[in-house]
Amino acid sequence: MIMSLAAMALGATAPTPTSACAVPTAVHNASTSLNRDVSAEDIAGLRDIGVSDYGETAPGLSVSPDGRWAALQLKRAVPSINSYCLEIVAVPTDGIGPVRIIDQGGALLLSAEPRFEYGPVYTGIPVVVRPLWSPDGKAIAYLKRVNGQTRACVAYLDGRASTLIDHGSGDAVHVAWGPDSRALEVTAVQLAQLEHERDIEALSGYRLDDRFIPSSSSRPYLRAPFPTLTSRIALPSSSTTANMAAAGTQASIDWAEMARGADKPQHSVTERLVQHGIMAQCRAEACSGKIDKLWKSSNGKEISFLRREGPSSDRYALYHWRVGSRKASRRYLTEGLLLDCQPAAGTKLVCAHEEATRPRHIVSLDPRTGRMHDLYDPNPEFAGKAFGTVERLYWKNDRDIPAFADLILPPNHHPGERHPLIIVSYSSRGFLRGGTGDEYPIFALAARGYAVMSFDMPPDIGSFAKGASGPERSAINRKDWANRRSVESSLERGIKLIEEKGVIDPSKKGITGFSDGSSSLWFALINSKLFQAAAVSHCCEEPVGSMALVGSRTARYFEQGGFPGILQDDPAVWAPMSVTRNAHRINVPVLLNLSSDEYLWSLEAIRALRFYHKPVDAYVFPDEYHVKQQPAHRLAIYRRNIAWFDYWLRDILPSRRDERSRWQEMRGDASPSG
Repeated sequence: MIMSLAAMALGATAPTPTSACAVPTAVHNASTSLNRDVSAEDIAGLRDIGVSDYGETAPGLSVSPDGRWAALQLKRAVPSINSYCLEIVAVPTDGIGPVRIIDQGGALLLSAEPRFEYGPVYTGIPVVVRPLWSPDGKAIAYLKRVNGQTRACVAYLDGRASTLIDHGSGDAVHVAWGPDSRALEVTAVQLAQLEHERDIEALSGYRLDDRFIPSSSSRPYLRAPFPTLTSRIALPSSSTTANMAAAGTQASIDWAEMARGADKPQHSVTERLVQHGIMAQCRAEACSGKIDKLWKSSNGKEISFLRREGPSSDRYALYHWRVGSRKASRRYLTEGLLLDCQPAAGTKLVCAHEEATRPRHIVSLDPRTGRMHDLYDPNPEFAGKAFGTVERLYWKNDRDIPAFADLILPPNHHPGERHPLIIVSYSSRGFLRGGTGDEYPIFALAARGYAVMSFDMPPDIGSFAKGASGPERSAINRKDWANRRSVESSLERGIKLIEEKGVIDPSKKGITGFSDGSSSLWFALINSKLFQAAAVSHCCEEPVGSMALVGSRTARYFEQGGFPGILQDDPAVWAPMSVTRNAHRINVPVLLNLSSDEYLWSLEAIRALRFYHKPVDAYVFPDEYHVKQQPAHRLAIYRRNIAWFDYWLRDILPSRRDERSRWQEMRGDASPSG
């Protein structure tokens, strides 16, 4: 439904520092500080471009129509006030002139999508806020959450006060410009009536049915799809870009992206060209494989493309090919990440770039030469930090599946030294921050004297079954816990590879786990004697609790994917995976940092471990989801995880008195295996 609204009520906000943005960064400038080590506070205070994962669209870059500016959302956590500084930043793509902060403020916007026809379900994953340029390139529209409502906001390149758009009820989920830059179309989800009907139902009791996810809520979720309302809002003349100074002359943009359809494979350059009506063949070997992005020159005679390479497709390579040539030349190669590349003014691409020891920053990249230049580094303080050495290791597991990890040694490592080892998983791409979920600060651990294995989980064995459906692939993974065994084999062989280097103490190894990595952690604790301490973010897969707590709709999906049914309480089936059935055998001290949305899953296992007097400590973080996002919580988790490993692997007492007495009591009370 589209409602045409002229000059709806508008609110203006000036781009002055908000309370969170007024708090100075906690990162110490390495060039002026005597302490060059990376701390937990340094990692917690990083300035993030977009969302800090390795997805192609995670940076949320947006290049202006004339190619002269790249806009992005910058996010900085401020643990001291448990808030975020959010800014909209415009970066000149020629590298000349200052970066402009054109808006500040708002709350972190979290994704809330339906799950199996019901929702909205929060996971804690932030929304990628991609600024949208007006057609004339003078203003930016984006989604901004203010006072509990998500609204459209218009910010101006010339620094004028930004404009919040009042679209009426509901949270805005989409914004688009009109063709003349004088109006916006804002789509908002309308949940009020559905929520009212649920409140009426509450008076006579909710029927326990597919709408429930008991682990998350005692109220039923709403049935999707949710109704939306689209409003066409004309901006007042004082706020339109027509009153702004005329833009400069249109810059030439030499490259144009040739997008891949959502349902199209990444197979070859030739297939991508055919999709766009270009009958040209590239027979060079580099023109096949995993092609992420492809661009053609303005004259159509040159093609540049981004390709995944390496033993585990862990490298990004930029190639240049002249149409008709038999050879495609590689112009750039990185083990880091090269994301969201877009054509800009002149002959360059603008990309988000990050390396193992360098957080995400904005660069220009010439596809013809491979030359790269920095445009914007939001974390210059990290340039002089002492990260220690990072070495990428490759191997294969017992199923001949390739795997890799990065080995990080302490900055002050000397030949012949052996350090305790910490495993962080389950992705090791780009800047090595804190593993998937960002709860285990890799370089802060290295600075404390640990060797860290940043483990990139190998592909699921089900992914090799060509033509199999999602449930069929899941069933392959689940049968006899085959994929867990595959991951365990990869982990064990990777650790052995590191042990052979003589840089770790084999008797002092810790493991961490988040999400799927937590399942790998529990499997390792049950099926191996590799580890002496563990810290985990989630728990556990159990025969009764898992299937009951996810709700009936999700339980059926899991059962279709081979998960043992709730009545299939076969000891032989669960022996390799159930913590409750193996609690008497697990002697590794375990720390659990749990979200309030998911902690119920862990209660059965925690009770079993405590029944056998095993050293286990657990914390619940309120108003958190699968991915924890509150800055104070994340820093607390960083610190406690480090303290936990310090105590159990290095005999260093924690600074907090309550933890010190409790952990000492655990050590004295721990029982041997039964």
